[in-house]
Amino acid sequence: MKRLPFLLTALCSVLPVALFASPDSSASGRPVTMLDALPILFSRTANAADTLPRKGTLGASFGPVSEDVRAANSLQPGVGLVVTTVAAGLTADKAGLKAGDVLISLNGTEAGPGRLGAVIRDLKTGQEITFVVLRNKESKTLKANYTEKPRDPGNSNYDVIYSHVVSNGARMRTIITLPKKPGRHPVLFFIQGFSPISYDFTLETATGDVNSLDGPILFEFANSNYVTVRVEKPGVGDSEGGPFETMDFTTELDIYRQAMKQTMEHPAVDKDNVFIFGHSMGGSFGPVVASEFPVKGLAIYGSAMRTWFEYMLDITRYQGLLAGRSAADTDEMMRISARLFALVFFEKMSVEDIKAKYPELASEAQQTFPNNTFSGKTLAFWRELNDTNFPRYLAQMKGHVLAVRGQSDFVTYDLCHQLMADTVNAARPGYGRFVSLPNSDHLFHTWATEKEAQVGYSRGKFNPAFTKLMMSWTKEIMSR
Repeated sequence: MKRLPFLLTALCSVLPVALFASPDSSASGRPVTMLDALPILFSRTANAADTLPRKGTLGASFGPVSEDVRAANSLQPGVGLVVTTVAAGLTADKAGLKAGDVLISLNGTEAGPGRLGAVIRDLKTGQEITFVVLRNKESKTLKANYTEKPRDPGNSNYDVIYSHVVSNGARMRTIITLPKKPGRHPVLFFIQGFSPISYDFTLETATGDVNSLDGPILFEFANSNYVTVRVEKPGVGDSEGGPFETMDFTTELDIYRQAMKQTMEHPAVDKDNVFIFGHSMGGSFGPVVASEFPVKGLAIYGSAMRTWFEYMLDITRYQGLLAGRSAADTDEMMRISARLFALVFFEKMSVEDIKAKYPELASEAQQTFPNNTFSGKTLAFWRELNDTNFPRYLAQMKGHVLAVRGQSDFVTYDLCHQLMADTVNAARPGYGRFVSLPNSDHLFHTWATEKEAQVGYSRGKFNPAFTKLMMSWTKEIMSR
């Protein structure tokens, strides 16, 4: 029996197929003890006390080599990446790379899917980079110094501060917008989705595509006199720690805790009006953080609220049917999937344990959990996620909750978001609200149906409806 290829697992914010190759672009990213580190305050003088080194960027996007190009250049399978775009003024452009070049190696490491992530992470700003490319079947060696990644310059309404916090002994990059208008201001504290993509981009020019997810939302709040806070995941962008693939749930959770501490200590912050916004997997971290700090509200878009075991069973069945798998084949598949998820999530069994005790599941176990990972993460992450009682945290927090699901989001369910609102209202009547948003998929793209969103996933146009809804909701809550 063929295993269902998970169309979108783990509430992922999707990674672009052609990686924008900066240190955060780990080609393998697809889709514990919590130490109480002291926060480092940020100041309005950009980087005045910031000792976290700024990393660079290649400034190029790469895609797979087509069979025609591979044959024309006599390339072996798995060798090479095609340069699809080159950003002006950055490393690749300075070296002379052009769209259509075939990258053969980077600093002596052979290029190919999944091979350059570690090399890029270790690059130092200013060091010489050597590219070997094929151009019109001719080999060329191109060189340039590794260029610092551009900073968000802000605009006439807000400054952008690059700072950091310390979590588990590693420095995590925080990117804060501060209104230029004097006084204290409300806060939008953002927690991103699952994938290890960087949110270190210019908000004002963000379009909401896969390279600037949530950017238009953050820009609207930054430009409306809110403090906004972004924090880069461990091993992503300038952040230390990681690699992302080995991070468990509670270790990652601590970076948001430390960033919230930093936020609460700044004199420009109105502590009575702090809002958390968790998108996708960020909606799993959000309730835990909201239960530990006196936040005014928590907005969640496109997340889960039941056990991860329940969610995975639902998503496996539903996405299979949506993709055209027969009901009979899906039912057969679910019997095996349910056993596997139960053994891994609840019994804490490894793939080797499953193979030894249940040889009839050996093939499926290896395909579903290769090298004891799932969706590019170790099983520890998923077990801790499954063990977390999210309704308990929602009941414990003191603020309001806005739970929103896009009607074309084939990744999540109304049931979970209604449960969020119901849980809050049972503990604090009138504090929970569920909204079903038309023409909005998991990435806020304007697909009308779940099927359209599934077929065109990550290629839609940004829908500002959620931005307007959340802005209206925060203002309403603050006026009470």
